[in-house]
Amino acid sequence: MIREIVVPKARDIIVRLPIEMIGKRVEVIAFAVDEATDADNPMTHIASEEVLAKDWITQEEDKAWQDL
Repeated sequence: MIREIVVPKARDIIVRLPIEMIGKRVEVIAFAVDEATDADNPMTHIASEEVLAKDWITQEEDKAWQDL
C-alpha cells in the first residue's frame, strides 16, 4: 500500500507506482484530509467492502458474533 499526502497546485496529480504494481488493479482515492477527519462528517465510505472483508470475514469474527 502506498499512502501519500499532497497539496495540489493544479487539477491534475501524477501518481508514481512501484514497478510491482504495473499491470495490477490499483484503486486511487482522493479526498481533502480535513474533511476526512471532521468528527461531524466522518468519511467511512472511503473504505471499500473488499478491504473491510479482510478483517471481518474470518472464522474468529464468526465465532465472536455467534451468540448475538
